[in-house]
Amino acid sequence: MILVTLAEGERLLEGLLRQGHEVAHDCEGSLACASCRVIVRQGADQLSPASEDEQDILERASLTGPGSRLACQAIAAGGDFVVEIPREEPACVVTPSQGGGPPICLSERAIRHFAVQLAKRRSAAAVRISVHPAGCSGFSYRIDFAEALREDDVVFESGRIRIAVDPLSLPYVQGARVDVVQEGLARRLRFDNPNARQTCGCGESFGV
Repeated sequence: MILVTLAEGERLLEGLLRQGHEVAHDCEGSLACASCRVIVRQGADQLSPASEDEQDILERASLTGPGSRLACQAIAAGGDFVVEIPREEPACVVTPSQGGGPPICLSERAIRHFAVQLAKRRSAAAVRISVHPAGCSGFSYRIDFAEALREDDVVFESGRIRIAVDPLSLPYVQGARVDVVQEGLARRLRFDNPNARQTCGCGESFGV
């Protein structure tokens, strides 16, 4: 638990960072992710109420619960607050709809990333991961947002995010772990793929 003192009009994220606490804020407070989610244990009534957009982001990222807020959106009336910053844990518990073999695993950051992207695409039913011949190492990953599932898709679920993979792509990505990494001002997906024998320096293509 963290005790943070905020001035009137100060955002919770600003106060936490000012006092030296590490809080992820991938979108720099633009309400485009859920990385700055915290749990306010005391003082929640002295914060601005969550907007519909904030509530929607939290719901889409499966991060709702008592005291759950996005620190970048919570503005204080002033005073002391007791806050918990949830520590990220691997989110590799997934359930395949069919087929065997190791599942595709999403990190917590990837779950939040895809949850926000799906929230912007109301008609999307799943995240589609596929592999295509391309790149300097032979194959490249492709991410799409599928409006419908195909009969032969293998579907995994992680943190309420459905991942659809076609039968031809499945052998190349099964068992992979997908994460989101920050590189300067840009973010990109990173695949830790046990099927890849070589990966190009750009990280966008691989060989088997």
